[in-house]
Amino acid sequence: MKIGFTGVPPLKIINDHKKMYPSAEWIDLDVPLDNIPRSIAVDHIPETTCSVIQTIVANTVTIKPDVLIASVGKGKCDQMSFLIPIIRRYSPGTKIIEAQNTNTESFGHPISTSSRPLKEKFTMITASVTSSPSATKHEQCRPKAGFWGVPPYDFSILSLFPDETHVYGWTRCMENGTPDNIEMELYTDPNVPTVFYSQAFCSKNILAKELAKRNKGLYVEADGTIDNSTKEKIKAFLELKNCF
Repeated sequence: MKIGFTGVPPLKIINDHKKMYPSAEWIDLDVPLDNIPRSIAVDHIPETTCSVIQTIVANTVTIKPDVLIASVGKGKCDQMSFLIPIIRRYSPGTKIIEAQNTNTESFGHPISTSSRPLKEKFTMITASVTSSPSATKHEQCRPKAGFWGVPPYDFSILSLFPDETHVYGWTRCMENGTPDNIEMELYTDPNVPTVFYSQAFCSKNILAKELAKRNKGLYVEADGTIDNSTKEKIKAFLELKNCF
């Protein structure tokens, strides 16, 4: 039994399915999986679709999960709704549950403000989507830098930052269990040198560019694997701002 999910589905739906299928394998379809190239997706959707959406299509049509819990609405993006007919065509045996997460109860975001390495923060936050808030204590830190945005397709970008990097934007909303919380997504600290990241072809670039201008941060738009010139630009920004 395989249950795939996208975005941050409501915790009640997740818990209900864990009770119904206690031995199921849970698969985060937003995340690149070994031996499933996202290039598979361009047979079904335009190349000018963001890497995350391409990844969802490639993973889903390859794995064909028994159940797909698809986050739709403002807590994910409109494009997820547009994928449903494609998934129904190429994976007719998949039961699709469309779910809007409008939760307003804050679960907290101690990982986002912890002193853990940034890549570890993102790994823990994305892994926490299908579980109840953890009681694990996370050592907090004053931020030397900030990363605003969604989990990147290419996690190698995260290794460029100091451990004392706070996570802002939609990723913080993920940890908080409130993916539709625009106020939290817009929150930044103007005193913290911040990289504002968004996937190419994603509408969140509108927010990223505006917030970067407002906060004198670095705006980065990238698609797929992060190239060396983008990495050098980020490294130069962080070094110029004395983040190390």
